[in-house]
Amino acid sequence: MDILEQCRQWNESGAFEKSREMLEAIPAEERGPEGDAELAEAYLALAETEGTELYHKAIAVLAAHEEAQSEDFRHNRLTALAYYYLDEDGLALSYFERALSLHPEDKEMSDYVEDCRERLTFPRFEKNFRERTKEAWDDFLAIEAELRAAIDRNEDDGAAMLQRCGAVLEQAIRDVSFELGFDGEKYELILCAEGRRSALYPLVYFCRRAPKEVLEHWKIRAGSAPSDKFALQQDTVQIDAADVDVWLIPTGEQLFSLKLYCEKLLPLQRENPRRAEWMLYKLTNQILGDIAAIAFLTGIELLEAPEAGESKKLSDLYAYVTELGYPAWEDAGAYLDASEIAYRLDADEDPDADWRLDVYEGSTRLSVAINEYLHGESDLVDEYHRNGIVPGFLLYPLSAFPEEGREEALAAFRDALRAYLSEHGGEDALCHTGFASGLYYGYLDFIAWDLESVLDAALAFFKEQGMTGAEFHSFRRNVGGITLYRAEPKRHAETGSLLSPEDIETLEAFLEDDGGYYGKMVRWIEQFVDAGAADGRFSKKQARRDLKLSLYYGLACNNVGEYSYYYRGQAWMKDAEENAKGSGVWYYRYAVGLLYSGYPEEALRYAEQGVLEEADYPWTYLLLGKLRAHFGDKEGARAAAEEGLKLVPGDYEFLTLKREAEEGASLEAMLYHWIDPKADLALQEGRDEDGPEKKRAIACIRKNEAGLRDFYELFRPEEHEYTKDAPFCELYYPVGDRAVQLCFRMNEAGLSKLGHSYLAALKEKLDSGSLISAESEEGVAGKLEAVLVQQTGQLALFYRRAGDRQYFTVEDDSLDDKIDAALR
Repeated sequence: MDILEQCRQWNESGAFEKSREMLEAIPAEERGPEGDAELAEAYLALAETEGTELYHKAIAVLAAHEEAQSEDFRHNRLTALAYYYLDEDGLALSYFERALSLHPEDKEMSDYVEDCRERLTFPRFEKNFRERTKEAWDDFLAIEAELRAAIDRNEDDGAAMLQRCGAVLEQAIRDVSFELGFDGEKYELILCAEGRRSALYPLVYFCRRAPKEVLEHWKIRAGSAPSDKFALQQDTVQIDAADVDVWLIPTGEQLFSLKLYCEKLLPLQRENPRRAEWMLYKLTNQILGDIAAIAFLTGIELLEAPEAGESKKLSDLYAYVTELGYPAWEDAGAYLDASEIAYRLDADEDPDADWRLDVYEGSTRLSVAINEYLHGESDLVDEYHRNGIVPGFLLYPLSAFPEEGREEALAAFRDALRAYLSEHGGEDALCHTGFASGLYYGYLDFIAWDLESVLDAALAFFKEQGMTGAEFHSFRRNVGGITLYRAEPKRHAETGSLLSPEDIETLEAFLEDDGGYYGKMVRWIEQFVDAGAADGRFSKKQARRDLKLSLYYGLACNNVGEYSYYYRGQAWMKDAEENAKGSGVWYYRYAVGLLYSGYPEEALRYAEQGVLEEADYPWTYLLLGKLRAHFGDKEGARAAAEEGLKLVPGDYEFLTLKREAEEGASLEAMLYHWIDPKADLALQEGRDEDGPEKKRAIACIRKNEAGLRDFYELFRPEEHEYTKDAPFCELYYPVGDRAVQLCFRMNEAGLSKLGHSYLAALKEKLDSGSLISAESEEGVAGKLEAVLVQQTGQLALFYRRAGDRQYFTVEDDSLDDKIDAALR
């Protein structure tokens, strides 16, 4: 038995200490990814009794294999668990999601993903930043006399003094960088932002809350001061600021970039340019000081030879910048208070788009939060969460304000909200960072040092103002928000719903024709909800929670019979789950929507629950039987068919299910049926003109892995900003000299069934350049902006007219005959 196998057995039997002892004795470079995975497993288990330092050790040993093991399930699972137990839920979520994508059926990973999302939606901490700050200052006060004495003695053991001070400060701010000193009058504690604007906010907050007993002896400063004495060591070479030549390039109002040349650094610059750039950026930041570097510097460029024109020495840069009239900010708080900028955005007119996408203008002092949110990134949020800080925003519907004089009313409301939060939540509970105006919502942005106090105050304010509703959302795009307040809408006594008896008559009328007017029914419901939300009678979220509306909407979408409608239906119906207790109909329709949206595992779970909620509703058994058979439970499928036949004796669909389950038919075959026996016979014999449409809907349930590999090999979507199943698959594909939006109006399951011949022909057509330009029917020239691919194979080409923002469409069916025969 080799060492690795022995450690694996020890871990499986719970002998983690033996495993750790043996693996730690092996040099790190010899353990390999499997050995480090076993060591991380041992660390995670032992951390429960030995402390959180072992979680950090587990992360460190796994990080050595991050690139090579990025697609390894165990690597991602172990890394996720280490971050999870450190309460770093944002980082944990990204690894849990990657692990789940590798093993989609893993229930443990699915539960962890859901738990992380819930924890990130409403971040709670063992201690928030307000509490951490107070405790850190209390402990600093207890040691500050010793720190002063050590500075006075100019002790050689300065490292021990710094370590002790750092341990105290890190109770508030993890990995804090700081300096201690004496300026001739008072002792100095300088907290460094290291050129990061976002880091200044918590530093300023921390400094402003220094106790008066500390301030008697100490100057507390956020942001390093300018210096012309700083130097860096590279191997045996010392690089001083005077060794670096600088050319200043104005890049905007009170903004500049720098070109830097340092002869001493050229060997490193050629060998490791990233390291050289980091060193010169670090040196530049020290010379300018944190505040000036953050306020004015937009970037640096390293030169391999001196630039033409007059240069300055880096050591003289701060004085030169001051001579040019750039403000000499001494106080980081004053700089942040004065740094608000206005912005404008292209608003998304879709009322169901993510929050903030409807914003058309705003003002902010923390632009990185908005940029990361809009791009689905979360570095800032993760950084802040580590210290018990939450950047987020409140939102409130504009429908609560009359259209006449709305701008003025909104501004007054926003000012009142801001003042109320500061007064009742506490000035030390939040920092206001801006606001935004959207088409449908107003937004107030802030950094919460104590989130619960802020939200308690916000709830009280919205209730006092009689608002119809209000929400909180962190600046993390991929999690939900918190409903702070929602006034209950008026429901009709006769129906218990937002729908009146007359509304229900209208909806039932759509069902009277044999075929049903399901598309019209979908549009009527959406227009009903839009009108109610616009009038302030209810919110769209409240409408989606209405069980009757949910049942009608699900019925209509499922019967349209196209992937996009199935997706819309299940996305809507999800919100009504809390009100669906006892409704087998809801569980059946929701499960159907999930299945045809490409989530058969979820569909099975809801179908199983559906027969428990309402045991005498027959059609859930029909779906349940097909899903059980698909997942290998033939006995369970037979039992579902028998239960259905008890409720509807002799029913054609249940008899067919019973037969096909015994025969081992595929899920696709079991779904390819009509209710009526004669119509179904025509379908099976290929005589039904709706057969191809039904095949296309079924195609979106399960992926054809070989077909999907064809797509990835041909189009390399991961290189072109690819998004999948949301609900469609989109990328920006290069056509000529431009990136064109290429949208497959289906999920990856549907895309995987288009066939190699079709995909290859489509790629050839795009690569040929023949589609780059076209003329409209009126003879106006246009450039290709987007290509929409239908499951039928037809292309819709969108061209933007020269000289304006108008578009025209050209339909192209030249590839229809290339589509896989199974979809025709």
